[in-house]
Parts: sequence; C-alpha cells; structure tokens
Amino acid sequence: MADPARQMKHNQYIVIFMSAVLLLGAVNAVMVTADEYDPGFYVWFKIALDAAMTGLLVVLLVAVARGADSGGPKGLALLAGLIGLAAGLVKLAARFSSEHGWWTGHFNYALG
Repeated sequence: MADPARQMKHNQYIVIFMSAVLLLGAVNAVMVTADEYDPGFYVWFKIALDAAMTGLLVVLLVAVARGADSGGPKGLALLAGLIGLAAGLVKLAARFSSEHGWWTGHFNYALG
C-alpha cells in the first residue's frame, strides 16, 4: 500500500507541472498568431487533452486542498493550480472563440 503523505506530495508536484503546461499553452494561444489549420483528428485530440488536463487539475486541486499538510509545496500547488485552471479555461475558450480559433487553438489568425 502506498504511503498517503508521499502520494499527496506527488499530487502537489503534478498540480504544479500540469499548471505550467496549461499556462504555457494559454500564453501561446493568446500571444502567437496562427497561420495554418491543424488536421481534424489533431484538433479533436488537443481539445480532449486540454479538457482532460483541466478536469484532472480540478480533481487534484480538491485533493490537495483537503488532504495535504500545511507547509511545503501546498501553497505553491494551490496558487499554481488556480492559475493553471484559468489557463486551461483560456485554452478551451480559444477553440470556441471563432472558426479560426476552432482549427488553430489561437485567438488570432492571419494568413502567412
């Protein structure tokens, strides 16, 4: 059986890492202008991946908030998790912002 304290510490580091990935993707979606469409299967894959990461981040945030001991990386994990949650929602919002956004995952589109 796994040690619960050790598992909780791993969850905190996973929250921080997932938040960093989502934040980098959100910055890319906002700051970079897309110039080509992705293939259909890749669009669906990225939407599913973003939705899964955002949903799993919510689950892990609740687990860390309820179960982790104060101190250590808990504060950083909670802060990063909230930022990552907002970033995940931004990434999903980019897909639903326009026809170009659906295919590119970016808010801005221009032919290159």
